[in-house]
Amino acid sequence: MEDNNKTERGIYRVVIKAPIDTVWSELVKTTSPRPFFWNSSWDTKSMAAGNAYRVVSADDKVVAVVGEILEMEPPFKMVTSFRLTQLDDPPSRVTYQLREVTDGTEFTLITEGVMAGSKSEKSMADGSEFIVRNFKAYVETGKVTFGARLMLGMMGLMSFMVPSAMRAEKWPLGRVE
Repeated sequence: MEDNNKTERGIYRVVIKAPIDTVWSELVKTTSPRPFFWNSSWDTKSMAAGNAYRVVSADDKVVAVVGEILEMEPPFKMVTSFRLTQLDDPPSRVTYQLREVTDGTEFTLITEGVMAGSKSEKSMADGSEFIVRNFKAYVETGKVTFGARLMLGMMGLMSFMVPSAMRAEKWPLGRVE
């Protein structure tokens, strides 16, 4: 039976002028905050299928996303479940695909199973566009777009206003719900 409350796939694509191994390495790096992920980083025991993950702020105080790594095919594909911690919407699915092309690497971000009309739907659409645009800029130049830098600066100033639902102590590694 098909769930009519789920959206169609959201597909966001860009060509990054860099080798596929460079793009993959930047995507899955866990050792530092990723500016294209709102200065957050992957927190997981291992970037391998079957492992839980959290997307944690640079100061380790905020968890924006939780999920599980469902598939991992370096350097071509990673699939995760995805739940925004500040919302009660059910988890969805995010796929990151990389493909070598003449000018570098085609990077595709695909969202699936997002509840239609939900706050997650709007947030994930906006967030996917931000990630794709700023991931390209970061890999190619070492920094995100000017607009993203302004937004990240404002987020840093407003961090004390983060909803309590997103506090890291509420989301230990492995809690997905």
